[in-house]
Amino acid sequence: MEVRDKAKRIWTRIKNWKTVRDWHIWKLKLVDARLYFVSMIVGLLTGLVAVPYHYLLYYLLHVRGEFYASRPAWYWHVPLFLLFWGILVFVSWMVKKMPLIGGGGIPQTRGVINGRITYRHPFLELASKFTGGILAVSAGLSLGREGPSVQIGSYVGNLVSRWTHVLQGERKQLLAAGAGAGIAAAFSAPLASSLIVIESIERFDAPKTAITTLLAGVVAGAVASLVFTVNPYHLIQVAEPAFAFFIQMKYFLILAVIISVCGKIYSSIMIAFKRAYAQADTPGHVKLFYLMLVAYTITLMQVNLTGGGEQFLLGQARGGSTDVAWVAAVMLLHFGFSVFSESSGLPGGNFIPTLVTGGLLGQVVGLLGVRYGIIQHENVSYVMLISMSAFLVAIERTPLTAIVLITEITGHFEVFYPSVVVGGLTYYFTELLQMKPFNVILYEDMIHASGFEEEKRYTLSVEIMTDSYLDGKLVDELLLPERCLIINVHRDGKNLVPQGTRLIPGDQVQIEMDSQDIEKLYEPLVSMANIY
Repeated sequence: MEVRDKAKRIWTRIKNWKTVRDWHIWKLKLVDARLYFVSMIVGLLTGLVAVPYHYLLYYLLHVRGEFYASRPAWYWHVPLFLLFWGILVFVSWMVKKMPLIGGGGIPQTRGVINGRITYRHPFLELASKFTGGILAVSAGLSLGREGPSVQIGSYVGNLVSRWTHVLQGERKQLLAAGAGAGIAAAFSAPLASSLIVIESIERFDAPKTAITTLLAGVVAGAVASLVFTVNPYHLIQVAEPAFAFFIQMKYFLILAVIISVCGKIYSSIMIAFKRAYAQADTPGHVKLFYLMLVAYTITLMQVNLTGGGEQFLLGQARGGSTDVAWVAAVMLLHFGFSVFSESSGLPGGNFIPTLVTGGLLGQVVGLLGVRYGIIQHENVSYVMLISMSAFLVAIERTPLTAIVLITEITGHFEVFYPSVVVGGLTYYFTELLQMKPFNVILYEDMIHASGFEEEKRYTLSVEIMTDSYLDGKLVDELLLPERCLIINVHRDGKNLVPQGTRLIPGDQVQIEMDSQDIEKLYEPLVSMANIY
């Protein structure tokens, strides 16, 4: 009788646990629905902030270009130069007060998602990033809009997660959704926005993160399409060359080798100069004076080459100069200018300058192909688009994002398959050259900087998904990495003692670890709670 009663009690306990588990699975689906709805709100709000950011940049650069095209009298240049220099000094002062708003924003966003960084004043920092990015680019620096848009989106995701009181494990998903929505708003490319979060920011293929990011990106992209009704990249005429398969493969192979080597040089010089700039003893306002002198000189020679150089690239792709030496010289000038601009640490991304350098490099290779009779002149823009994608692969090491981004923003699907071939070869060659992703290097420099503050121990919050490795496991039975400890299990608004608790879907588990191990253990621990 005692054995029977004991077996009955055990069976009743198992049955009750299964009932509770089933209930939590249904409840988890409702929670997921709420998260997806909130992610769309994040996308809408990000679009309402990042799209005006893009529009103001476009408008101010247009006004700036028209002003210099009117050839103003010489006496206007002195006060204008001093005004732009003063603007850079002001933005530099803002960065000193709020270091997180400096640079592109992708490393900072990854740091927040990983828990290395906390946005203490997200609204103030968002406004400062918005203002600083517009001022720095409008002054003529070769910086992009994509990095600030990503960080602006992460600020929005952070604010919405506070306002809606979402669960701790869901906050990083809203941060990622906001970051992706920022890219979608910057380029009107919702699919690429989801991929960049997976490849470059969170670096983890969690289904829920992918869905929230895609939803937010679609909404933000819709907002962008309402404001920017005409995509200038769609105006590029592309003609696919008609040459034999083996000649095509040989040409693509040569293009991938050239891009890989140039990408290695580009990345190495950019990082070395950025580190040297930060360590130089010269006062900041003097450095910015020299930077402004370079920017203003280039403005007087070719105004469209400033502000990132995107307008110059579009002009070349739609039928610019065919002088190989001139295009190569301009490409090197733009590269040097981008190095100076990026090294300043002012708000602005590096995607646009990278795309411009890659596009001009492709034009040089394309024009050489025309000279030697390999392709026709109308095929040069085709090579340029492939080169833009491959060069982004070489620098950022995000092949899916690069290929899909160029295909989305240009609308030319005829470059998709050659971009896959050249991008894949480039990725392989950059592996041989032992190239690290540019934003990963910036991220590592940031967390290893002398002024970077971090706690000795860090708490990672993960959400248990149905049929994941942790689903149904007793906390006491888990073998976690060294010095990792589950300190809390949050369920139904209550905090449970981990010992003796069996994990079920929807549980918010807090895992404490050494801060120095975040990057190594983040993906393995999150993958234990998620399903691919």
